[in-house]
Order: sequence, then structure tokens, then C-alpha cells
Amino acid sequence: MKRIKIGIGFLLIFGAANEYVAASRQLGTLFSPGVMAGTLLILIFSFWLIASGFSDRKYHLKPINVLKYFIITLVTFTLVMLYNLGSDPTPTNFVVINGIRVPLGECINGSIKSIPDLKDRHYFCECFVEKITNDPELKSKFQSKLEHNKVGEVFTEIQNSPKFLELGIEDCMSSIQFEWTDVIVEEMKQTWKNELSSSEFEITNDIDKYCDCLADEYRKYPIERIMEDNFYESELAVRLDKKCSENTLKPQFDIRKKN
Repeated sequence: MKRIKIGIGFLLIFGAANEYVAASRQLGTLFSPGVMAGTLLILIFSFWLIASGFSDRKYHLKPINVLKYFIITLVTFTLVMLYNLGSDPTPTNFVVINGIRVPLGECINGSIKSIPDLKDRHYFCECFVEKITNDPELKSKFQSKLEHNKVGEVFTEIQNSPKFLELGIEDCMSSIQFEWTDVIVEEMKQTWKNELSSSEFEITNDIDKYCDCLADEYRKYPIERIMEDNFYESELAVRLDKKCSENTLKPQFDIRKKN
């Protein structure tokens, strides 16, 4: 029975620390009176379970043991709390969009390599969340993730969703000055490689060389032009694709070399 009490006590401490961090992140502060009061009550109960579990005499604790078990309770809670705080970034830049309180800090910091200007990054992230939450179905689906500092995860899911083109997210990019960066180029190349992997194109062409060629050609033009909705159907895109396709043919399929 005593072991069970001790085990429950420590489980309550772990749970209290996890919930304290989660609630603090959602509220944007570690010092919410309500959260602190609730956590304190759980810690007192946990302390009593642990102390009585270790005590030889029921309901009787020496002052030195009271201090010892209180320190054990507090130290355990603090270590678990610090671990949780360090495992995920603390939410920042809270805004209320369509009734949802969303931390934009992760999105703003995560887009610094593609959008250098801070104001532009803030505008893009806020605009993106607004587009998502304008749709009742998506708002209900992603509300919890948006509130819990997972805007980047939502963006990835939306990109792979059939609804992506319907949301008008391109409007969020219309006034932003983007710049070519190595990160953007590598992401584009990786996307192409994933799409072409195990395709017929891979049989006839060297995919790595093709992606390198296409990326080099794209970088000769402003990134805004590449991001236009109809770019991939444009004459320029077709011409660049044809050039890189021909130049990256495997020897056995290159008619020019055979001749």
C-alpha cells in the first residue's frame, strides 16, 4: 500500500509539471495565479502521499522528514517542468484571430530564412492563420494545434491538402519581398526529388542533376515570378524544364550522343 501511495505521489508530480507547462504556454506566462494555485494544491497532496508512504508511523512525521519530503517533491516538480520547458519553444507573439489565441513566434522565427523582414514575416504568419480559420471545417480541425504553438505543423498539413489552393494563401505573399536562399532552393529540390522518385522520368534521367539544373535556372529569375500561380504552365517554365530534361538524360537514352 505504501509503495502505491509513493508511486501515485510521483505520478501526480509529473502530471502537475506537464499541465503547468502546457497551461503556461497557452496563457503566455509562467505566473498565472490560477494555474499556480491549482498546481500548488496537487503538489501538497503529492507531498502528503510520498511522505506518508515513507513514514513508519501513520499520520506522524518528524519535522526533518517533512522538510526532506517537501524538498523531494519540489525538486522533482522543478526538474520535470524545466525538461518540458526545454523540449519545446515557449510560445510568443500571441494574437487573437477569429476568436482563437494563437502564438505566432515559432512561425515568425521559422520563416526568417525565406522572408528577411520581420514585419513581412509577422504579416505572412497572421495572414496564413486567418485564411485557415476563415474556413469553419479547418478552424475546428486545427484550433488545438494553432493554440498550442504548432502553426508550422499546420502549414505542412495544409500544403498537402486538396483545399490548399482554395484558401487563397497566395494573397498573403503578394506584398512580401522574398529572396532566394539556400534553404528555399534545397526545399524545392527535395520536393522535386520526392515527386520524381520511382517515376518513369527517373529511368531516363539523372534526377539529382535535373533538380540541380532546374534550381540553377530558376535562380536566374526573381523568386516572385517563380511563385506565380500560372508559372509552371508558362512558356518560360516549359523551356527551362525541356532544357534541363535534355541535359540530364542518361547516356543510353541521349540520342544526341548516339548520333
